[in-house]
Amino acid sequence: MAVSVEGRPQLKKDKGKKVDHNPKPAFEIIVLGSGGGPLETDCSGYLVKPAQKSWEDGLLALEGGSGLGALTSLLTTIPPTTLFPDITFPPGYNSPIFQAAYVFSFLTCYLITHAHLDHVQSLIMLSGSIPTRATVHPQPPLPTSSDHPAVPSRPCPPIFGTRSTLEKLALAYGGQIWPEIAVWAPEKVDQDPKEGARKRRRKGKVNGDDDEEGSVEDPSHWEFPREARHSACLSFAPLRPHTNYQPLHPELPFSVSTYPLVHGLTSRGHYDSSAMFIQCRPSGEAPKRPERNPSPTISTNANGNGNGNGLANRTEDKDTGRQLLFFGDLESSFRKPGEEEVDAMRKDLAGEMNRTIWTQAAKSWKEGKLAGIFIECSYESSRPAGLMYGHLSPPSLWHEMQTLATIVSPTERRPLEGLKVYITHIKDNLTPHPSGRTAREIIMSELWELEKQGRLGVEFIETKRGDRIVI
Repeated sequence: MAVSVEGRPQLKKDKGKKVDHNPKPAFEIIVLGSGGGPLETDCSGYLVKPAQKSWEDGLLALEGGSGLGALTSLLTTIPPTTLFPDITFPPGYNSPIFQAAYVFSFLTCYLITHAHLDHVQSLIMLSGSIPTRATVHPQPPLPTSSDHPAVPSRPCPPIFGTRSTLEKLALAYGGQIWPEIAVWAPEKVDQDPKEGARKRRRKGKVNGDDDEEGSVEDPSHWEFPREARHSACLSFAPLRPHTNYQPLHPELPFSVSTYPLVHGLTSRGHYDSSAMFIQCRPSGEAPKRPERNPSPTISTNANGNGNGNGLANRTEDKDTGRQLLFFGDLESSFRKPGEEEVDAMRKDLAGEMNRTIWTQAAKSWKEGKLAGIFIECSYESSRPAGLMYGHLSPPSLWHEMQTLATIVSPTERRPLEGLKVYITHIKDNLTPHPSGRTAREIIMSELWELEKQGRLGVEFIETKRGDRIVI
């Protein structure tokens, strides 16, 4: 299993503005899974921390398709000192599963782009068993009373994502597919719990009045049973799209700006995904919180009402620090000749949404803030538009890079010189290709050839499970 430490992007000057050509790395990323299926052993999952901090200071789980099991598998073939050179494991943590659990004990929060299973299956399986930071096996305490039994102290990390994404994910926690062990963080810290409960009893649309998916019961309106609130293992913390950078968690110097994406079609309309600019504060310190108890745990009041910490409701005033642009699954406005009318309405919507993101990315790139882009490329170029299912192929990804390049500079040669683009979500073939090459080999060679001919300056990098990336 190859492990790579990627270098730093070579940034360029913009109209006399000084741009650091050799910035300090801002992000350290362990790739637990980068595939797009159908193999459940290689789904989207990344562990992220500030490059200048240790894993013990807290980590972000970016997507939740691959997780604890994937890391356990990786540690059977890759020495832990290679993946985590700055971690000293406690005595007795000498097996892959114990070492993986120790790493996951520093899990601070999840950040999810959309709710498809290849992006959340590990998250669901791990909820209820998230390791504590104890180095010895904890003993359950004795109950203090029948009404309020004492429970072991356990982490209760928030899951950040758009409200639409979290409402879809919440369907798994309704008691039928998985136990009811998740609660919603309030969107306003000062919200009256009784008034909020009255509002949540109504039925409405998943994504607001203009949602295209039709009216369904919103899982965030459910009244979770009292037992679930006592044993809550996760909290749903909605992010607001198109807002300024929103801090994620008091233990991490990360904030995020979220943008919607189009990802295929369902019987209820287009399926929404999201792209996220993840920003690391230059100081490496998390933003300070005004609330008295910034812990992400779920508290229970005398009436049994679960209350979260409302972490997703504050925004930073300034856009500072290095940024990583991470795309969930998406489709493009690109169509090959003869396929222009395939999903024409969704094509136009995708083009509009994607351009909004590229406009922000161009600004970040010209200011020297954009450390890299993670973006999917699921299928090879020969796949017809009608069978893309809301994904990208090399020609459509190249179209998106051209859009970015045009916004950066419509006249400059190689306007994206040094931009690192990490390719994710490649779907493995289940039958041999006539050329004898794998899907990854075909897709990467097609992208490299497009760059060779188009000369935008992009460096396409295949992202593989087991990679350690520092940018």
